[in-house]
Amino acid sequence: MEKLKIEGLKLSLELCQFDLRGPDSSEKIVMGISKVLASQEINIEFLTYYPNRSNNHQLTFCINQDRFSDTSRILKKEGSLPMGWEMSCRGHVGIISIFPHHSALKMLALIMVSWGKQSIPIHGIATSLSAISLTTDYHVVDKAVEVIQGLFQLPDNHAPLKPELLYYQSAMVKED
Repeated sequence: MEKLKIEGLKLSLELCQFDLRGPDSSEKIVMGISKVLASQEINIEFLTYYPNRSNNHQLTFCINQDRFSDTSRILKKEGSLPMGWEMSCRGHVGIISIFPHHSALKMLALIMVSWGKQSIPIHGIATSLSAISLTTDYHVVDKAVEVIQGLFQLPDNHAPLKPELLYYQSAMVKED
């Protein structure tokens, strides 16, 4: 059987994941969390929002692992989260983004089944027109990539893109 083609793979640095669940609309929680994290120069590397029909909403975001303690402390501080919101978090996750050529749903199903057989956890999934992104434990990212490479055909001369640089916000503002 011929392997399905993908356009590439992109891997994240080591991140931590925060899942916030609560009753308010997205505008309130996204804006509030973004402002709080920006004020502390904490970059959001990944952000998804899921509205639920039962009046519960979920906001998931990932930041660099080195800001896990700061972010946990900020969000656990009384008044940081709106009333009724709960937080769970996990450290040491990585994101694998797959750029499908076609058949994105079939690819997602293949990945989920194959990772399940290999005991590779999936902590989150986000899709867009161009990518499928999955969060998993950082220590199994290489194993997860091997499974993907066994399932799909990458373009010639392509290796998974692994970031080597970490960018930080600067508190300096350039005057005109």
